[in-house]
Amino acid sequence: MIDKKAIRVALVGRPNTGKSSLFNRLTGLRQKVGNYPGVTMEKTMGLSKWAPGVLAEIIDLPGIYSLHASSVDEQVVMDSLLNDDVGEKIDVVIGLADGTNLKTCLFVFTQIIDLGIPAVLAITMTDQMERRGMELQVSDLSESLGVPISLINARSGQGIDQLRADVLKATSSSKGPFFQPGGLHLQWVNQVDQDHDFNSVYKSWLYGLSSTVYSDLINNTGRTPARVRADEAIKRYRVVNDWLRQFFHTDPGKDRRWTARLDKWIVNPIWGSVILFGLLFIIFQALFYGSETPMNFIDDQFAHLSNFLSGILPSSFLSHLITNGIIPGISGVLIFIPQIALLFGFIALLEESGYMARVVFIMDRFMRPFGLSGKSVVPMVSGTACAIPAIMSTRNMENSRERWLAIAVTPLITCAARLPVYALLISLVIPDQSFFGMSLRGLVLFGLYLIGFVTALLGSALLTKIMPTAKVNPFLLEMPSYRLPQLKNVAHAILNRTKSFVSEAGKIILAISVVLWFFASFGPGKAPDFNQDYVAIPIEDSYVGKMGKAIEPVMKPLGFDWKVSIAVLSSFVAREVFVGTMATLYSVDDNEKSSIREQMAKQKNPVTGEPYFNLAVGVSLLLFYAFAMQCMSTYAVVARETRSHKFAAIQFLILGILAYGAAFLAYSALA
Repeated sequence: MIDKKAIRVALVGRPNTGKSSLFNRLTGLRQKVGNYPGVTMEKTMGLSKWAPGVLAEIIDLPGIYSLHASSVDEQVVMDSLLNDDVGEKIDVVIGLADGTNLKTCLFVFTQIIDLGIPAVLAITMTDQMERRGMELQVSDLSESLGVPISLINARSGQGIDQLRADVLKATSSSKGPFFQPGGLHLQWVNQVDQDHDFNSVYKSWLYGLSSTVYSDLINNTGRTPARVRADEAIKRYRVVNDWLRQFFHTDPGKDRRWTARLDKWIVNPIWGSVILFGLLFIIFQALFYGSETPMNFIDDQFAHLSNFLSGILPSSFLSHLITNGIIPGISGVLIFIPQIALLFGFIALLEESGYMARVVFIMDRFMRPFGLSGKSVVPMVSGTACAIPAIMSTRNMENSRERWLAIAVTPLITCAARLPVYALLISLVIPDQSFFGMSLRGLVLFGLYLIGFVTALLGSALLTKIMPTAKVNPFLLEMPSYRLPQLKNVAHAILNRTKSFVSEAGKIILAISVVLWFFASFGPGKAPDFNQDYVAIPIEDSYVGKMGKAIEPVMKPLGFDWKVSIAVLSSFVAREVFVGTMATLYSVDDNEKSSIREQMAKQKNPVTGEPYFNLAVGVSLLLFYAFAMQCMSTYAVVARETRSHKFAAIQFLILGILAYGAAFLAYSALA
């Protein structure tokens, strides 16, 4: 029984068992993010007061299929459960089990019990069990496991109070172990125990099988480590199957599901693909139709604010900084909140409904010919939000070649950071027209996403020809049940991710906007005098103008003048910076303080006198951003995940050459 003022509670279970929903329910969404000791992988933690004087720290561990560490996720969970350090030791484990898939979930939970850690079992998806005509004799299974069991619904809160009470009373099971190493294996198990002082046979067993140090000792038993793990799985499943035969029953006559019939269409090779691409098409149409009005409103309001302040503030260095540096920088961040919020809202709806897992299943068929398995789809799908967590998600791939391949092509997937650039340029050079009732601008945005995805597949196919082939592991995926998205969870996802965009990308954009304002307002012959009224100089004579003129010859074949060239270079810090840079550069000598779109629209080509941002320049810029790896954070995470700056540098160079070539061809063809 727990007798502490603060307890550490870990959530452990297979993917798609409702772990995140339970975590949110237990913590009340009071979360913080840290790193696992010695591992560059984020963990989510939350604090909650469970009883008078008792504070619980909830840790959401990665979803796993076994405690045998065949991936980084499983290694993290195993290390966390074996850790006996005072500051990191887990006091209680809440095992998560999907009631519709108890067999595989109980396999993991019996491994936890055999570690001797106090544990309770939370069975989720109880509403789905009822719909499928499934019945579980909870008290009998609880007696066999030797731990309390709670039937919960984290979305509605059912059973949560009982679960908290069970955790506070949790003890180690008296019924285990459910698997007992013996025979010749005891020799190497005892050696592991002596080396690490685990004082637990099963802890020593797990650690020994995950470490190459003991491979020779294990092989001396006549069994390879892989065969030994398989032997354990067979014995555990025998125990689990025996329980389920006794305590778990399904009545087909009570099955009220409609999802099985729906899945015949959703995951069908042909119709599933049609539905998927149709859904994506609708989403991108909605991104433009739904966000255009609020984006224009935000842009206009900041332009009015800048004009208002220019009229009431005295001409000075400070007022010029505020109206031409800070306000355009803030506008360059906030103007894209409507589109970012809509994009993340759609993604959250797909995840909450259970459809995202089916997207992975559908796309697996397309990945195989290009050298990628189903697990590669996960980073590519999540890459539509951000390449950084997408690349980190490759850690659950056992095959190192496949992991490197996925890392190599994931930056080509259009991420949310490109969306502000796309939105600005598309609204500037693509007519606001309809094509068979569909927004032409939405079609172009959809095409840019499609270009990134197709290029990633072709790049993977090319690398597959170059890199040595390896055996592709079979793709296994548990289909979560369909469920009605909870608006609270969707709103929370939108708020958190939009807040992250504003706080993280916003700080960079604003800082660079101010720096650019300074270098665009002063030049070699004009030193700032903070004690006098500010007198603007021609931007061509500023520091930025001099730098832009120096690099313009390299970028001119793409149709980029010196201002666009500066914006492209500055956006290597983060793609979104392009918008803030353009806003700052055009605001410096803009007396009318008009919106960024208006400022860019009235720029003239000095040679032809026509609008500078025409179709040729716009498409050239769009394609450059579609292919270039313009994100230092992505470069850093690639170098960290591959442990090779050479890999990251080569990837950065190749994508840069590809971007330059595509932009050059587009401009040459359209100019």
